[in-house]
Amino acid sequence: MKIPNLLVFILLASCSSGKVSKDNKPENASSEVSQSSFKKEKVLTSSEVKDYYIDGQKTFNPALQDETIDRNSNEEISGLADSKDPLIDIAVKCSKKDFEKAFSVADKIFNRYQKIPAYWNLIANCHLNQGSSRKALLFYNKSLEVSPGYVPALNNIGVLYSRQGEDQKALVAFEKANRQSRFAKTPRYNLARLYLRYGLAELALPLFQGLLNESTNDIDLLNAVGNCYFLTSDYQQAAAHFSRIPSSHLSHAEVGLNFAVTLNKLGKTQQAQDIFSDIDKPKSQALNEYYSTVASQLGVQ
Repeated sequence: MKIPNLLVFILLASCSSGKVSKDNKPENASSEVSQSSFKKEKVLTSSEVKDYYIDGQKTFNPALQDETIDRNSNEEISGLADSKDPLIDIAVKCSKKDFEKAFSVADKIFNRYQKIPAYWNLIANCHLNQGSSRKALLFYNKSLEVSPGYVPALNNIGVLYSRQGEDQKALVAFEKANRQSRFAKTPRYNLARLYLRYGLAELALPLFQGLLNESTNDIDLLNAVGNCYFLTSDYQQAAAHFSRIPSSHLSHAEVGLNFAVTLNKLGKTQQAQDIFSDIDKPKSQALNEYYSTVASQLGVQ
């Protein structure tokens, strides 16, 4: 089975009522009719739409770059902006929250792409990123209607439920997507993140580790695996993974704090204090409280 393409796996993740019109065109489609409207266009089939990969693009988190641009920086996403492929164009515009233009492109290519599940999945992603969960779910289901069992749509339904705080439903969707395609990496990643959110490090670790084995320098995965070992009190392994993260990223509290605690647990208090001193004070209340707790543990003001 082929690995799902870049476009269809965009997660908008960390993710008002509406319905598909009678002709199944995107809800934002224009109602204007011109002479060109009567020109017949060839309707594409899935076999005619290539898989897209970000070959050779430099990114700090390359593990999923052939399936999603969600973990890319704004600068990395901008590097795709000149693509002539309309699906990539929609994906980038939605990622940048330029929804009006994204829906305009979707409207223009409807006749050719209406049988392509990625097309409907992208429209759903735009609605999800716009905060319209009901509309998003309708279009994800349209994607599944075009291609039953379509992994990206199943996965993104999980993202939708996760954003709504319905983690049980999210779990079911991620597990279904993972069963549908063992080659797809993004459902595994999301499933592992959900496990880790509930402290189920033993379940999350093999999923994260498998992904890390395929992309050994992915920063998010190094941090995730390090945190799994941290939660299971295997501080040697935790330190081994945290130490592979570039120093420029250790200033982020969600990365550096557990590394500092790990080093302190290993009796390397001075190194722990050095790591802590470079961490930017977090803005979120939860992280800020943890930041203060770690400072107290390390004897740092």
